[in-house]
Amino acid sequence: MNPVVSPAGAQVASVLPVRFHPATDQLIAESDAWVRELVRPCFRDTAGMERYLDGEIAAVCCAMLPGMPYAVARPMCDLFQYIVVIDDALGDAGWVGGSVHASRLVVEQVMAAVSGWGRVEDTTRAARDAVDRLRPHLDEPRWRRFLVDFEDMLDGYLIEVSTRGEDGLSDLDAYARRRRVTVAMKWYLTVAELGHGEPMSERVATDERVLALREVVLDHLWLTNDMYSCAKERRGGEYISLIPLLERLEGTSPEECVAWIAQRVVAQEREFLDRVAALRAGELAGEPGLEEYFDNLTHIMSGPLHWSPGTRRYQVSGREGERRGAV
Repeated sequence: MNPVVSPAGAQVASVLPVRFHPATDQLIAESDAWVRELVRPCFRDTAGMERYLDGEIAAVCCAMLPGMPYAVARPMCDLFQYIVVIDDALGDAGWVGGSVHASRLVVEQVMAAVSGWGRVEDTTRAARDAVDRLRPHLDEPRWRRFLVDFEDMLDGYLIEVSTRGEDGLSDLDAYARRRRVTVAMKWYLTVAELGHGEPMSERVATDERVLALREVVLDHLWLTNDMYSCAKERRGGEYISLIPLLERLEGTSPEECVAWIAQRVVAQEREFLDRVAALRAGELAGEPGLEEYFDNLTHIMSGPLHWSPGTRRYQVSGREGERRGAV
């Protein structure tokens, strides 16, 4: 067991292992330098870029894919950092995120850069650079699924922009369906199919029993994100979070909401392990790359859970942090 402290001070009794990539220090230093070189146009100013880098986003990538070869881990760190920056920009209602039209243009330019179409803008040059280094590791079927997943993520960003302040969701199931999209990690799970150097076959990767693992992982990811990021999003004027939804629907306190989410996080881990055990006992057992894929998915869940309590990205000082117990 690897317990984690929740924002409300209680323990999240995680049962998943944690480890970091052996080249973590190198990956963080190089990816942060890459952000300063290529991603600066996506920030309002240099001070904002440095505040973003204080959050150590590259570190969570190193915890999510600790067994991935460096040649894949490096562009993954870079692309993940870029995507977080774009998400932040679209979440800024006083900037590009304040306009659905401007946000749609950003999304179109990013997708064009990722797919390799035409010239790139100053704000999308980084995306093209990272994907150009990642693309050789993805065969054609996996690359096509990657593009679908990446576009799905960008569509999720537009959903959040277009529904800001008008959240009509009235039940948890509808919210969960949306968050599996807006958590923006389906593309990451597709790259995780590369294992530690021996990719799964397309037949195994698209088997419905293997695909079912993705939904479990995505639920763990958005539950973890909502548990730790709520105070940051409140500060930024965003309320796309499970905690205010639970407060509204159930009449519960923020602390009770966090406790409920923590229980759900652990439940997702146990469901994941049960599904993995079934696959290991079934006809797909021993398929090349499958065990490495299980390992990657395990750490894609445990990495953010253990990184989130310590990152400055989610630390909110002042009355809001005190009022919500840093939720």
